[in-house]
Amino acid sequence: MAFKPTLSLVLMFILCQVAIGQKRYVVFANGYKGFKHDKETTANDVDTLPDSYWMNYDDTLMKRFAGAKAIYIDGHHPINTTPHRTKTKAISSYLVTRFAWLSRGPGWAMNDTPNPIGFNVRFHNGQLCGLTFCKDFLCSDKRDTIDIVCHSMGYAYALGFLDAVDEQMILGKILILAPESPSVMGYDWNRFQQVWQIGSNRLEPHADRVCQQDGIAPQSAVKNIESLDVTKGGRVFLPQKAPRGFIRSHHLNWWQWLLEIKKGEPGYFGRNT
Repeated sequence: MAFKPTLSLVLMFILCQVAIGQKRYVVFANGYKGFKHDKETTANDVDTLPDSYWMNYDDTLMKRFAGAKAIYIDGHHPINTTPHRTKTKAISSYLVTRFAWLSRGPGWAMNDTPNPIGFNVRFHNGQLCGLTFCKDFLCSDKRDTIDIVCHSMGYAYALGFLDAVDEQMILGKILILAPESPSVMGYDWNRFQQVWQIGSNRLEPHADRVCQQDGIAPQSAVKNIESLDVTKGGRVFLPQKAPRGFIRSHHLNWWQWLLEIKKGEPGYFGRNT
């Protein structure tokens, strides 16, 4: 006798299919962890435990994504993968740019010549991390949603991670904070529901003085963001009240104002509902 499913069984099956795989992940991709960790590099692990790199930012942001799961990936790589290339050049840039009280343009020892080889090292490791994520969390073919927060050299790492998971996930929102080498590589940002790049206004009209700019990761627009639908986000620069300087315009220790951006304002990162 052929099996004839009842209406209740059919409804139960449909509800199960709807429920399965509808998860949301917020991925935090950190950047450089300081000179004392310079010889270390990422293990490309995926963690669910908070990372001190994010201080209280992750706690606040996760409250805006009720029901989502926080994922931590480590984008730290040696300084030789950055435009600084060496500690000596990074320190020299810091010392020289402190005296650039009048200059607002390019130059003044900002280490911003791209290091594509180093960028690609971080991108490739991000891909490996993305593959680990899909293995451990069973990427479910466009049923789960992923949101991303990346900072500094974590930008390149996040792009690699994204390359490994984007065909299997729904792309939610991405918050790109003070990205390092932002012009080297980008993405089709319109595939996200929302995109915000936040950082210094270097090379923009009415830019801050060079001594007030982010010197750790000299800023420019992330590649392809000019093609982003304006209703989906864009670039946001440091507010007037934000501390400024080679380090202060970059390090999260001086970015508490980020959490004060209100819902509906440019740069706000959270669920719509």
